[in-house]
Amino acid sequence: MRALLLNTLGIQSYSYETTRMEAYILDFVKDMGVDVIYDNGNIYITKGRAVSYPCIVSHTDSVHKIIDDEDYTIIADNNYAIGFNKLLMQPTGCGGDDKVGIAICLQALLDFDNIKIAFFKDEEVGCIGSYEANLDWFKDCRFVLQCDRRGNGDFVNTIYGTQLQSKAFKRDVSYLLKKYNYKPTDGMLTDVYALKQLGLGVSVANISCGYYNPHDDNEIVVFEDVYNCYSLVCDIINKMPRVYIHEYKAQRSYGWSDWDYGYNKGYTKESQAPKTGGKYLCDCCSNMVDAKVFNDGYREWVCADCNEWLENEDSYQLKTI
Repeated sequence: MRALLLNTLGIQSYSYETTRMEAYILDFVKDMGVDVIYDNGNIYITKGRAVSYPCIVSHTDSVHKIIDDEDYTIIADNNYAIGFNKLLMQPTGCGGDDKVGIAICLQALLDFDNIKIAFFKDEEVGCIGSYEANLDWFKDCRFVLQCDRRGNGDFVNTIYGTQLQSKAFKRDVSYLLKKYNYKPTDGMLTDVYALKQLGLGVSVANISCGYYNPHDDNEIVVFEDVYNCYSLVCDIINKMPRVYIHEYKAQRSYGWSDWDYGYNKGYTKESQAPKTGGKYLCDCCSNMVDAKVFNDGYREWVCADCNEWLENEDSYQLKTI
């Protein structure tokens, strides 16, 4: 995978200027016998024939402006890769966000007989491509994964407080997250969130994939973390064969003061928070549930392990012990 990753990092791409990356992807798959749909900058690839498919998506743009090809190179040792401007003799962003995700998608096309892969244009300027996605193409997907998160340990299952996954998906993926040292967390705008907002009816996730300092000239890609991310993705595909249906529901909206002062400063442990004095278990993973109390008196519950948000202590999703 290292050679594929370095080749992908070597293709320059910038928001609204993604034709080089699109051509690279289309050339990569042209002799693979896959079904390809090119739709105004978005690329949809189906490999094999199946009742349901695992699906991985990524985006083809980066935030780094294109420089002369003769000045751009990737410098790598056994552990790391960076972009380098030979004219200025200084680092320039390698676009690991999201060329790492692209490389993971292409590697999965090589390794799996039945899979769907989508590449979206211009994520960095507002998820333009994914907000124009063809949802019908996803109707036979069992889940959708995206590797577009910095670092090495985040498994995004909520974005802006909105759930992205069913309880069944969270339950089934939990032991794999522990195996690869990932933890559920909240994230920010990316393509899988745009797909959910459009009405995508299956569980999705965004996963840390080994790039650091995104959007910076000193951006770096750590090979070990990329490989670990890909191993997690492969395990999810191999060991989670069911369709994980999930309906998008927008989370209750909070003002900045509610989010800052209530969410961050009004947090209390389960032993202190329940009005009844009881303790509760998450119906998803059976771990202890904590309470988060907002400054307007609104009370919510969240499982720290699977990040399952619950409306209140009387929710059917809670079990009293």
